[in-house]
Amino acid sequence: MKLTERPYFIPAAALGAVTLILAGGALIASLTSSPSQQGATDGSAATADIEAADTDETNLSPSTAPVITPLDSVADITSEPLEEVETDAAKLASASTTPAPTAAPFSFEQVINKAQALSEHEVQKSPPVPAAAAAFNYDQYRRVEFKREAAEWTPDEAVPFRVHYDPRGYLFNDEVKLNIIENGVAQPRPYSEAEFSFFDLPLSDQDKQAVGFAGFHVTTPLNSSGKWDDLVSFKGASFFRALSAGTVYGASARGMAISTASPTGEEFPAFREFWLVKPEPGARSMTVYALLNGQSTTGAFRFVITPGTATIIDVEAVFFPRRKLTEVGIAPITSMYYFSPHSINRGNRDYRVAVHDSEGLMIELHNGEWVWRPLANPSQLEISTFATEPPLGFGLIQRHRAFKDYDDLEASYELRPNVWIAPKGDWGAGNLTLVEIPTTNEYNDNIVVSWRPSTPWDAGKPVRMAYQMTWSLPQPVVAPVAKITATKVGISPSTKRPVFLIDFESDNDALLRDAIPEVSTSNGTIIAPVIRPNPDTGGMRLSFELDAKDASLSELRARLTKADRPVSETWLYRWRS
Repeated sequence: MKLTERPYFIPAAALGAVTLILAGGALIASLTSSPSQQGATDGSAATADIEAADTDETNLSPSTAPVITPLDSVADITSEPLEEVETDAAKLASASTTPAPTAAPFSFEQVINKAQALSEHEVQKSPPVPAAAAAFNYDQYRRVEFKREAAEWTPDEAVPFRVHYDPRGYLFNDEVKLNIIENGVAQPRPYSEAEFSFFDLPLSDQDKQAVGFAGFHVTTPLNSSGKWDDLVSFKGASFFRALSAGTVYGASARGMAISTASPTGEEFPAFREFWLVKPEPGARSMTVYALLNGQSTTGAFRFVITPGTATIIDVEAVFFPRRKLTEVGIAPITSMYYFSPHSINRGNRDYRVAVHDSEGLMIELHNGEWVWRPLANPSQLEISTFATEPPLGFGLIQRHRAFKDYDDLEASYELRPNVWIAPKGDWGAGNLTLVEIPTTNEYNDNIVVSWRPSTPWDAGKPVRMAYQMTWSLPQPVVAPVAKITATKVGISPSTKRPVFLIDFESDNDALLRDAIPEVSTSNGTIIAPVIRPNPDTGGMRLSFELDAKDASLSELRARLTKADRPVSETWLYRWRS
């Protein structure tokens, strides 16, 4: 398996007892059980009820929503008898002069209506994929090629986007329906085996005809004129990934998550149908609508995707729970963290300096505090929660951008994108939740961050939410305080205590001059905190030791201040013996 193309899944984990600790504005939850081997990820949610008919993206108040009317979306065939055909000549003549009805222009309300109609019925299974395709291994699946000349809108040189379709097989066995919207009218996009090259793979002609679509990816001239680069990919449950200029695939997003890291087992609602709007000539954005369907909920999504140095995806969604939902994840981001210099228990002999798609969780809180939480590959499942009201923004960030930081010619971890979420509207009370799952390799996503609402979602009651995503190589937001550029953890050779080194940097040299360190721990004692200039970076380095005494877990917190005001990000770290 190539390191640059991991499948869309992460291991599940069983939960045990939860310990809550308040640490510098962040509420920390620690789970003490060991993981299982099932595939899983997390989510977290923000809720808002739907009451009024207004789908304007600029008006996303919790009290607004479209009027829901039934749509014949559950079945396209009716068993009702046809009415008797009139034979009166006058009526026939009159009918011949009556204009034929025209299809209503496609709108987001149609997807919302369809999601509501489906929510009133049990979820139906996808048509089975041919067994030979389901048996593909990773390399066999990658050999199936969608022919470049068959890409959507290829003949139209004025349209700056192309759509390439992905087949079912391997891990991607659910069938996805696709539609193309042109001039306001939606038409189904049929599957044709002639558009794929199957080479010598063990598929019969009948198998090839029944493979069907598993998803799609969009290309655009992202990095240079005339060269079609991947922009966004939707494939597997409700997963999608995007790229900005200069990046390679890394972190993923999901439409939603249910019961992630729960002892009852995680659910994976899936995008089952898409509507792709043909962009106008020279358009800067592409719009995609999606229908979500799962055991416990349905949903309607609108994605407006704008590529560039930072690729922006504006997301609007309406959910229709089939049952009461208490563990919902909204705007979940998943990523991979294996090890780095701040991993105190690496336990491997890897030649590389670090291996991760993302190295830290960054949060902008409403109180003006900026938080940096280095990610971890724990020995047991860990869940941490931060804040009780939705932050102004949060994301999984890759700060080290030099090849020497990873020393991997194939994976190019220095080019993995940051993913930043900026909530729109009122998400309501809840917690920003980080799930860290143990992993013994770099092939599975083991990090999930999302918003989890504190108020359950009631069955049959629509919920609306919206947010903006930024995918970028540069950091998507710039804090007005000094940022943390490195965390290093080791053992003091003289005292045998854990020792921590934190590097702070700022473009404003005066910001860090004469700054005072504030360091605290939930258990044990902080020993000898010292701050000194780092001549290599031009910033400052804070170092200290931890005397954990008998504690097996300590939540550490550090920042730099002047006149009791923070001049740096707040560093949070969970230490385990």
